[in-house]
Amino acid sequence: MEKSDRDPKETLRELIEGNSNYVKKYSSEFEQLKLKQSPKVTLLTCCDSRVPQNLFDTVGLNEIFTIRNIGNQFHNSEGSVKYPLLHLKTPLLIVLGHTGCGAIKAALSDYREEDKAIQREVIGLVDSIRTAERDREIMKNSEENQKLAIYAQTNVDQQINQIIEEDKLKGKVKNQELYVVGMIFDIHCVYGSESAQAYITNINGITDVSKLKKHTLVGKFGKEIKELKIKRV
Repeated sequence: MEKSDRDPKETLRELIEGNSNYVKKYSSEFEQLKLKQSPKVTLLTCCDSRVPQNLFDTVGLNEIFTIRNIGNQFHNSEGSVKYPLLHLKTPLLIVLGHTGCGAIKAALSDYREEDKAIQREVIGLVDSIRTAERDREIMKNSEENQKLAIYAQTNVDQQINQIIEEDKLKGKVKNQELYVVGMIFDIHCVYGSESAQAYITNINGITDVSKLKKHTLVGKFGKEIKELKIKRV
């Protein structure tokens, strides 16, 4: 196992200094948050460090209830996902995958020599990989970054399918109390020419792009934003 070239002492010093700066900016805002939280959205995403906390350009204070695990998997964090949906009543759940996902790469490899705990989490992605590979023509004609994007996109679809069929959640979806939105954070310019764009790929299990653009949930989007932000590979 390779040793990291990062100095943990220096890293910890940077983190503590960063927190001091954060306190200067936002400490007063926590006065009104001491009794409760009321997030607008639940975000299930990958714990890859390239997926930033502020990708939606928000400080995130009392706005996003975030759950992270390798491969943004529902069943690996089911309780953590259900808590804000059932108790905090967040009406929007975003399942966010990303291009070049290391968890997808691990699931594609021979991971039998991995730590058992890592194996248990990675194995949950195998079904998504098999589903993506059913369309062998697309996979055969795609370059590596695009293949990995297809796997990640299919995995988001699979997680959403599990969520919207979950007994305590499917009624909320049917009654429009909950919308489940699939998104891909594009690090590798697979969907477009700019890195760091987040694209909508699924709403409540709908994956047809033409139908997504007509969905009531994106009714306040302008035509230009719909064309830019609603895509699949």
